[in-house]
Amino acid sequence: MPSDIRLATEEDLPELIKLWRSCFDDSEEYIRFFYRENFNRISVPVYTLNQRPVSMIHLMDASFADGADEYPVRFIYAAGTRSDCRCKGYLRSLIDLAAGSAKENGYGLFLKPSPALTGYYSALGFAEDSRFSIFTAGPGEDGRKDIAFSSLAPEEYNRLRDRAFSGRPFVKWPDAHVRWCVDENAFCGGRTLALKFDENVHFLMACPSGNVLRITETDLGPEELRSVSFALCKTFGVARLEVYLPEDAVGEDPTVISSFVFNAPLKHTYANLLLF
Repeated sequence: MPSDIRLATEEDLPELIKLWRSCFDDSEEYIRFFYRENFNRISVPVYTLNQRPVSMIHLMDASFADGADEYPVRFIYAAGTRSDCRCKGYLRSLIDLAAGSAKENGYGLFLKPSPALTGYYSALGFAEDSRFSIFTAGPGEDGRKDIAFSSLAPEEYNRLRDRAFSGRPFVKWPDAHVRWCVDENAFCGGRTLALKFDENVHFLMACPSGNVLRITETDLGPEELRSVSFALCKTFGVARLEVYLPEDAVGEDPTVISSFVFNAPLKHTYANLLLF
């Protein structure tokens, strides 16, 4: 590892918080919450000047699963450089190092780029792999009335999730990551719920934003969502649903990129719980 690149330690947290705030719009409260829950389970390579981090990436362990086969991957999150240090190749150095390690050690990398950065990551060897289909629905008619809602613990959510998506290539997360996603969703005012009807248990992670309920993930399909939309709108006090589904779920051209991959062991892998 080059002398100006190292892994961040807890002593770097004050500088990491400043660096994060210079790159993203998150509050200091949220950033401290993120590091408090995640720092000990992730890796944070940093590029330093005078021993102070000026560029960073966050690496989280996961796997690409297809049936009984699982392949190690790492998710790149919150990659950024201090505003006065940009366009000098510091972030590229971090990503090049991560990519070299991935190739050498036989694992993949993936990330969710903003639309403005797809060209940047393409130039670094990443390629688009999957997209979300965005499904929307209003409250409709009264819909079904036999739905039982209950809170869902992270471990149970993950168990239901693994079962629901096991028929396709998908990103499989450790319980600790799902626990963070559930906690982050609650921090933002959302709820993670089990829905029971027709003797089946379904799951969703949802957060209201104005008069829209954004459902980050669910195993419900379009027809099932239409049947429960009235109950969900009433429960959350919103006027419509906006749901992120696998790219083949709606039957229309998917519009939102969910992942770019590097050295990926599988293709068209459903990627979610990507920390929106």
